[in-house]
Amino acid sequence: MMRYTSTLNIWAGGIQQAIETGKIKLQRGQWLRCGSTGKRCRFVGVSSSGSIWVTHWQGSSRATAAKFNAAAVAFTRKG
Repeated sequence: MMRYTSTLNIWAGGIQQAIETGKIKLQRGQWLRCGSTGKRCRFVGVSSSGSIWVTHWQGSSRATAAKFNAAAVAFTRKG
């Protein structure tokens, strides 16, 4: 079982490349941050083309959770 890591800033130098190459391994649902301020986002996965999928704050916790769940289903189906 993997462990969650502390919240990473996905815009920090080298982080995206480390995620894409597997140097940093994240679990689906891992909290990330885009920049040093603002709401956190959640990691969905890395596509076969190397795109990093995350979901962002949707205005409420309920809407954000629904968006994350829908993205996780879409990502799994895209597989």
